[in-house]
Amino acid sequence: MAAAETYPELAALAPRLDELARLLKVRSVLVMRSEPGAMAVAATAGAAAEHYPVGAVGKKAGDDQGRVPLYCERVVDTDEEVFVRDSRVDDLFRGNEDEVEFGLTNYLGLPVHDAAGAVVGTVCVLDDAAREYTDAQRAELAGLRAQVEAIVRSDGSALG
Repeated sequence: MAAAETYPELAALAPRLDELARLLKVRSVLVMRSEPGAMAVAATAGAAAEHYPVGAVGKKAGDDQGRVPLYCERVVDTDEEVFVRDSRVDDLFRGNEDEVEFGLTNYLGLPVHDAAGAVVGTVCVLDDAAREYTDAQRAELAGLRAQVEAIVRSDGSALG
């Protein structure tokens, strides 16, 4: 597994991202920044990091009813946790970009807020097998979110 890569402002989190990928046994751990029309990778770890290099962007579906929304887009739009056990059998996410391009059909993501409380991104994990997450595993991801939010609150440009 490749070592985590991050924007410089998130570098202190790299060991935690690697640890989380191992602990949760997922293919990808990401910190994403929300942009008006896209989601951008601010930090990446796990075996699937090659698919998500820092700075890479995925176009949001937005109002285009012909496109499947990105997992993280849904987190940002709802300001809520999004869990997709298996996108292949999910009415909203079937055929999404991560599934089609990278075979990542399982997703758990949380919103990241700035100092004003606005959603500015996500922390998430992706895997290539349908699975559940225990309360302890969910707490680990929530802990990562708290760390990212602390950095973002002190440096509004931390996500890039």
